[in-house]
Amino acid sequence: MGHSLAANWLDEPDVLICVDWDKSCKKSIRNARRMRIPTVLVKNEPSVVLPWHGDPRVDSKFSKVIEVGRPNGNPLIKWPQTWDMKYFEKANRLNRIVAVSANKFSFIPGELYSLRSSVYASTDALDVFGIGWERALFANLLKLARELQIAVAAGKRKLSTACLKNILVRPRNFLGPANDKLSVISDYRASLVIENSAEFMSEKLIDSILAGSIPVYVGPPVAVFGIPDELVISAAPGLSGVLEALQRALDSNYEAWHDLAREWLTRPGVREAWEGARACEVIIKAASTAK
Repeated sequence: MGHSLAANWLDEPDVLICVDWDKSCKKSIRNARRMRIPTVLVKNEPSVVLPWHGDPRVDSKFSKVIEVGRPNGNPLIKWPQTWDMKYFEKANRLNRIVAVSANKFSFIPGELYSLRSSVYASTDALDVFGIGWERALFANLLKLARELQIAVAAGKRKLSTACLKNILVRPRNFLGPANDKLSVISDYRASLVIENSAEFMSEKLIDSILAGSIPVYVGPPVAVFGIPDELVISAAPGLSGVLEALQRALDSNYEAWHDLAREWLTRPGVREAWEGARACEVIIKAASTAK
């Protein structure tokens, strides 16, 4: 792309790029300021994972902030995707819903982990794969304590306690970890995709479409990212809304959806818009304008 990575400060880089905030960035920022080098923060993770990403004091340390996967990002950068369609045409799928996610907690308002847990425990039509769902109560309490520590350290005064209700919650149909996520999803006609928060869109939704599985989705609007609305069954971010959307997915015309998905996935320019090279190109171009 016409750029190179600096091996050290003696190379006198044109810009310092920090991917996700960490306290270890502080030393690099001080060095960059001393050398009058612009600094850029690239936010990959949402604030429910890294609560410092919602802190304007962190943003103020940088010359420029670039957000990945956010619908209001300027520039809009789609989450880098590995484009793998080898499971898309898989036949003989189960007329059930699949969900692949880890069991996580967060005290940051806007988290959707607690909604995942509630849905997983509320329907027999859903098979769940992932890690952490078999954890014992004591292990969950330790995870909660760690997440509370992170939220407090980030200076969050308003916390969400929804995760406390799900300490003992277990999916009705937990089938263990997923060794190959796309392969597991492709066994099903539909899948449930609940983002970490409505703040951003990760790889989860595109994974579902690439696997040939109708996504029931909770997250930011898909049209902003160039995904046709008809490829997604959007659900209201609550238990009743998600359960209603799951039933719509089971009742939908799978063959008609599959044809629409194939047309979009193979449309010129779609793959290129989602692959990692495009995201890097946009980030580098945006970073080069930092002052």
